[in-house]
Amino acid sequence: MSTENRADALRAYIAEHPRSSFENNPWALMAAIEHFATTKSHMIIFRESKVRIARAALEAMPVKPKVILEFGTYVGNSALAWGAILRSLYGEDAAAQGCRVYTFELDPGMVCVAREFIQLAGLDDLVQVLEGPAAESLKTLYEEGKIARGGVDMVFFDHWEKYYLPDLLLCEDLRVFREGSLVIADNTDMPGAPRYLKHVRSGGGGGLGMVRYESKAFESTTQIGVPSIVEISTVLET
Repeated sequence: MSTENRADALRAYIAEHPRSSFENNPWALMAAIEHFATTKSHMIIFRESKVRIARAALEAMPVKPKVILEFGTYVGNSALAWGAILRSLYGEDAAAQGCRVYTFELDPGMVCVAREFIQLAGLDDLVQVLEGPAAESLKTLYEEGKIARGGVDMVFFDHWEKYYLPDLLLCEDLRVFREGSLVIADNTDMPGAPRYLKHVRSGGGGGLGMVRYESKAFESTTQIGVPSIVEISTVLET
């Protein structure tokens, strides 16, 4: 089944349930998406076991996160998680307090699906899906002043692994990180992102916006043959 067909099948599966099951309930919607991905179709999503790891890291930050960038939206499962976590930290008026999730997706079909799910879950005031190449979307946000120097609390990579390092270096060059910002990367074991891992695990450095990291791999409980490692890097110096 193609990616487009899987997304259409997922949309149909969610539509089989009463809307009230998911309205303003991102956690319920995420659970349904994961159930579909496990039992109905092979979809590589950011699963609940990994969300728990990322959530613990976000909630343990000395300065609560407000602004999150996501490279790779797909069907919006992880974007739902970031919005839900911010709302749990700041309450229902999280958006009014400056909380934002900007998620980047190249595929127009996935953009439509993700936006539908985000609106259904009541997170469209917090989570914005930007269509197009991730690097260009980030540059646009920066040029428009929506992302400022030192203004990003967490970046999540879950798109093409070969772009993990170039996009991280772009974040460094734009100086969007602050001390204590987190960089979270999925699928670093399968299919793997060796150049990215070498950069963050060696402490970073280099480029116009030199950044130093402390990095650690966390193993999640997933199905055999499914990527299980989440790499979490903390910015020590910008």
